[in-house]
Amino acid sequence: MENLFIGLMSGTSVDSIDSALVNIDRGSFELLESSSSSIKKNLKKRIFEAVNSADISKVEIEELDVDLGRAFGKAANRLIQKASLNNRDISAIGSHGQTIKHAPNTIKPYSLQIGKPEEITRVTKIKTVADFRTADIQAGGQGAPLAPLFHKFIFKKNKLSEGVIINIGGICNLTYLNNLNEDIIAYDCGPGNCLIDAWNRSNNNGEFDEEGSWASSGKFIPKLLEVMLRDPFFSQQPPKSTGTDYFNLSWVKQNVSNCKSVFSPEDIQATLTELTAQVIFKELKNLKAQKKRIYICGGGIHNTFLINRLEGIIENNIFSTSLLGIDPDFLEASCFAWLAHQRLDRKKFDLSKVTGSQGRVLLGEVWEVS
Repeated sequence: MENLFIGLMSGTSVDSIDSALVNIDRGSFELLESSSSSIKKNLKKRIFEAVNSADISKVEIEELDVDLGRAFGKAANRLIQKASLNNRDISAIGSHGQTIKHAPNTIKPYSLQIGKPEEITRVTKIKTVADFRTADIQAGGQGAPLAPLFHKFIFKKNKLSEGVIINIGGICNLTYLNNLNEDIIAYDCGPGNCLIDAWNRSNNNGEFDEEGSWASSGKFIPKLLEVMLRDPFFSQQPPKSTGTDYFNLSWVKQNVSNCKSVFSPEDIQATLTELTAQVIFKELKNLKAQKKRIYICGGGIHNTFLINRLEGIIENNIFSTSLLGIDPDFLEASCFAWLAHQRLDRKKFDLSKVTGSQGRVLLGEVWEVS
């Protein structure tokens, strides 16, 4: 049982804590069990307030760090119980944490993830690997995305020479892989579900637009879409990364205001969905990859309206990463279980073509059980 690892992930949509139990043995990889744990309403509210606040107190961050760390630990324990295992069976936990602020391009670059690793080890009594972004940022990189390293491993495991993996979480990131000559191109494209979800919540339509039904009731607004696409992030050359502290409800309202027109809420929702589709298409086109095999993971795969629209624009079929042996809802959690294994093996990575860092970087810090 010494090859069992747990990955924990709470994405920018803050919809749940995803937990993945994996078996890693001599290059093989198997997702054995998974679960999603809901985040309590009040904790979720505090997380969104922290993400959107320009001046959050150090005390509140520290309290959130502990509270979310405890929630992560409990989520891991639930997964272990679901798998009918003992905590002693698990080699380590890899926890991405919850991103609050992501500012890799400032004078003092940083990326803040909360979910205190000490609290995870206290609750689970399992060694925990976390803080995966800091070392990359210190080496001059963006600190994200890191999942492309795992995407490359999955492609090799499936003996695939070329293809694209698109993760449509709160933020959308893209990985283009060509293992024949070891090329890897990966970066954040822009908003995935974050703006769609934020607008849905602000109009009291629930946490997300189920299957894109609300967006499908409206029509996208070309003028508003054009204004949104002028954002400098979309023309920025990779390596690049972003977060929901940038693409959020305030960003939507500012762009709507810039149009100096009145639009119906459902038309704005349709436009936000179109924005996500167009941003993905733009990057695929730039890479000349729109006709390659495209695999989707993340919550966006359940937005039927978005996926159908994207297939229509690129004129190509889109597939789920389940065809690669990884549940699309748990690919990122699986990734951090895998990264925890790599860290314990002291494997260093060259992320120069992904994040822009220099040299080979050891990702993550280890918290031992006290």
